Amino acid sequence: MVTLPLLALLLLAPQEPGAGEAGAPGESAQVQEAVSPPRDVTAQTLADPEALAALQAPGKVLFRDDFESDTSLKQWFEIRGLREGRARRVEGEGVAHRGNGAMRFDAPANDGKESGSGASAWLGDEGHDRVYFRRWIRFAPDYDQGNLNHTGGGMAGVAGAGKWDGMGKAGLRPTGADRFSCGFEPWRDWGRSPMPGAMALYVYWMDMARDRDGNFWGNLFQPVAERRRVPGRGEWVCLEQMIRVNTPGEADGELAAWIDGELYLHLTGIRWRSDERVRVKRVNVGIYVHRATQDNAVWYDDVIVSTGYVGLKKPVVDERRGQE
Repeated sequence: MVTLPLLALLLLAPQEPGAGEAGAPGESAQVQEAVSPPRDVTAQTLADPEALAALQAPGKVLFRDDFESDTSLKQWFEIRGLREGRARRVEGEGVAHRGNGAMRFDAPANDGKESGSGASAWLGDEGHDRVYFRRWIRFAPDYDQGNLNHTGGGMAGVAGAGKWDGMGKAGLRPTGADRFSCGFEPWRDWGRSPMPGAMALYVYWMDMARDRDGNFWGNLFQPVAERRRVPGRGEWVCLEQMIRVNTPGEADGELAAWIDGELYLHLTGIRWRSDERVRVKRVNVGIYVHRATQDNAVWYDDVIVSTGYVGLKKPVVDERRGQE
């Protein structure tokens, strides 16, 4: 994980508009120590076959979209940019990761102002305590976000049954009784990383660190430098992340991420919530560029949300058992 004094956390810009996070801290912003920083147990999990197998156990499929027909778009309760043509299902030879169709999202040049598009899916009013979110993504060959972007997708937990609950809360720390969120996205590190950036987990939760400006911008987690992965532009990459909520009153929550089926990060000791009603209820995909000076695009395909690990393969689902 990123190593800073006292495990202080790096900060990144907020999530895409529509996912409820907007704005960005300055480059010179400093952070305070998180109240209860998560523990990086990635090396231990990789070294323990039983622990890795437990983390990667299969589960029940909750949501899937291969984007093979326009009817699939009805599964998403919000598609930002659909009317403007910035979000659209595309098909043809070489377009999809598998099959014939994929979803394309665009962030057109906007004179250096923010730009983006995306889609959000609802997992039910009750939500889930453990969710795995797998998707394939391809960045355009010329993808260049400058520095700050939120592209890669993510998950959110909320307390209520409102599909838009928790959105519009940039710079505010969750209380533990309202929300949490985590995106899996590239981070340029102010130009130190090649485009589109090294993948990182961008997290809002009740114990997050404060920015020097007094706001609570999302906290960033990455592996140590030698294990960081920069996805190739123009290539399909498999991203998966997992959130397991904590027992209220205990710091026993988890967060994990995989790239192309390989465990990238595994964090434990997280207090996602203080209220048991806060559960994982929403996932999103899309693109957001904080200062859009050129046209950018990204494609998604083979999206699956499950209670267990999905990995690289397309699961075979037993409809009677609901198991992969």
